[in-house]
Amino acid sequence: MLVTGGSAGIGRSIAARLAASGATVVTCARDEPRLRTAARRLPGTVDPVACDLTDHRQRRELIDHVIERHGRLDALVNNAGTGRVGLLTDLDADSVREVVALNVIAVADLTRLALPHLVGRRGDVVMIASVAGWVPIPPLSLYSATKAAVDGLVHALRRESSPGLRIHSVNPGPVRTEWLLRAAGLRPSDDEGRRGHTFGSRPERVADEVYRCLTGYRHRTVTVPRWLGPARLAGLPPMSNVLDLVLAPVAPLVARWARHYQETLVGRARGDGRIDGDGLTDRMTRRPS
Repeated sequence: MLVTGGSAGIGRSIAARLAASGATVVTCARDEPRLRTAARRLPGTVDPVACDLTDHRQRRELIDHVIERHGRLDALVNNAGTGRVGLLTDLDADSVREVVALNVIAVADLTRLALPHLVGRRGDVVMIASVAGWVPIPPLSLYSATKAAVDGLVHALRRESSPGLRIHSVNPGPVRTEWLLRAAGLRPSDDEGRRGHTFGSRPERVADEVYRCLTGYRHRTVTVPRWLGPARLAGLPPMSNVLDLVLAPVAPLVARWARHYQETLVGRARGDGRIDGDGLTDRMTRRPS
């Protein structure tokens, strides 16, 4: 099984859950030292592979590695993703490109490369999407749009998939991870990541839903937590029209609050609770996430 974004957060929890069940897990991330450290701490058989999923050549080499080293691919879990906090007009062109490249292009192309190895026998593709894809809210408009694209890809693949191939969608709300630190363009250590966790569900709950998808008998679309399921109705009129009217006037205020919360988490990750300059340490350095 291949799990992307396995160095921390949801991806690491998914890799741990699947490896503990006896599966051989190949996991990838850009941060090779942290990925390998995480893999050593996980139970079972975990094969860490450094990979920049925004690079087509590395995506192809990743699938080739799985087949050549392990002989087959039973499931792909598209977990790796990134985001930015801000209204669309607050973002620069590089931010737009980086978010779309990882959240949409990499997901679609890696799935395309994996499908020939899954078709013809029982196989699974699990998309870690988001409730935000159903209910776009400021200041995560671009992130929400990319997750809506993933949701569309899920439905399209279900309609063109062969018998035995299942396409799943796991849609978390807020999850207790270092996501907002990475959305600030930072690369936290494990300790910094724990101190800078957002509020929300534990990533292990998302991992449990992924495991249920892979051990079930049909396509699944689930939310984490489950009570967020009715959020899908918010994308339909008249509820969507109401949200348009309610959110538009307060979008700048919500964006300012979100950026303040993000800066607070960066300060907490530093260990001093303060934001000085760009809020970085030697280890927590800026880079495309």
